[in-house]
Amino acid sequence: MSPSPFQRRSPAQRGYSLVELMVALTIGAIVLAGTMGVFIAGMRAMYRDSKRLETNASLRYFIAQVSKETLDSTEFYVFPTYESLDGSVNLIDDVSALEADAYGTYLAYGDCLVLATRVAASDETSNVRQFRIYYRVRKPNESAAAIAPLRYYESTDYGTTGTNTSLTALVNAVNLKQSPLISGSRQIVARARGRPVNGSETDCYPIFSTESATASPTNDSVSINVEVINGNAATHMLSSSSFNYTISPRK
Repeated sequence: MSPSPFQRRSPAQRGYSLVELMVALTIGAIVLAGTMGVFIAGMRAMYRDSKRLETNASLRYFIAQVSKETLDSTEFYVFPTYESLDGSVNLIDDVSALEADAYGTYLAYGDCLVLATRVAASDETSNVRQFRIYYRVRKPNESAAAIAPLRYYESTDYGTTGTNTSLTALVNAVNLKQSPLISGSRQIVARARGRPVNGSETDCYPIFSTESATASPTNDSVSINVEVINGNAATHMLSSSSFNYTISPRK
């Protein structure tokens, strides 16, 4: 005789109750949430580490390149911005102005650096062999604290005899104000800014600076205070690295 469908089943034959299913699903959701949390935290850490490595690599590349090229440089000029090179630049009047600080040292800041190499290292009137320009492309209405690309322009190498064209004429042929992405230039760093003023996030120095004991511009050394930035600030995973470096073009 077959058992009645209404007959009570044994414990081994019973299924799961709704309460038991709810408890199981809750425990599974908690375990899944914990696993996802660990996974997301690991992805964030990996992202930060990769951006940190990318940032440091960009910074080291930039500093290594500047270090190498200043070994061949005879003189340098610091300008306020890339727009100073407008096709009619004056290498004396248009450079960044020196201003005295509280200690009597004269300082000048700028986001555009011109390095020039002449045939005779000790003669600033000899033929130009080559010149290079490092400049940060921040917009005209942006402050020095703005994050902007850092670009590089390298002129033709005129050889051991150089060119008798003046450095002024050569630089004026590179009109960065009209075309900051001029042919022959390339981007070194996608996002860069200068050193913050007293730790401020809204006020920063330009990335290049020079100093003098007198109000007359010198050609002794120029400092680089740059911060390279990578990552997405919106997700709070921004990575940055800064470097303070002083160069002295040879005489």
